[in-house]
Amino acid sequence: MGGLSDFLGNCLSVVSKRILFLMVFSWLFFGSVLVGASLVQFRYGVPSVLPMGYGLFVPEKADWYIVLLEIFFWNLVVNGFVLLSLSGLLFFGLPILFLLWRALILGTLLAGLSSPLFFVTTVTLVFQGEAYVLACVEGASLGLSWLKPTWVYKGEDLSRFESLKKTLSDGVRIYVFVALFLFFAAVLETLAVVLMF
Repeated sequence: MGGLSDFLGNCLSVVSKRILFLMVFSWLFFGSVLVGASLVQFRYGVPSVLPMGYGLFVPEKADWYIVLLEIFFWNLVVNGFVLLSLSGLLFFGLPILFLLWRALILGTLLAGLSSPLFFVTTVTLVFQGEAYVLACVEGASLGLSWLKPTWVYKGEDLSRFESLKKTLSDGVRIYVFVALFLFFAAVLETLAVVLMF
């Protein structure tokens, strides 16, 4: 048990070093969700250019565990890793743009829900949102690590390559929480899907 708690403590320590990014991106994400919901109220829609939902691999009458695995996989690999983290290697601002776009889409979906599903979806959104924020923190850190290492690791004299290598190592620890949050969100989202259909 000590090994697991030490590992989680180490992961939490890495996340706490990025607390400013975490706070700013959380405000941006949940603020954009509110903007998306407001746009629906004023009869404006946000078009979904990127495939950001479930239903790509699951047949019509799939079992709940297939739905759960698909939602978890899609959110972790495509939305989290590719869009919000890996895109940061190209430019540190891309993960932030994808985060805001995802939040707008979620806000429009949230505004259109019926009352019975609103509570489950809101709790899901909190877990999913924080996972996306953490993935975005990693993506922005990746981009900044090779662009300006001193912004990511203040007080450490690291080369661009050393900074990038350290950011990738820290990213593994950050992704422990991303995966945990997205798993809880996938369980709740699966529950919502089962209730709807």
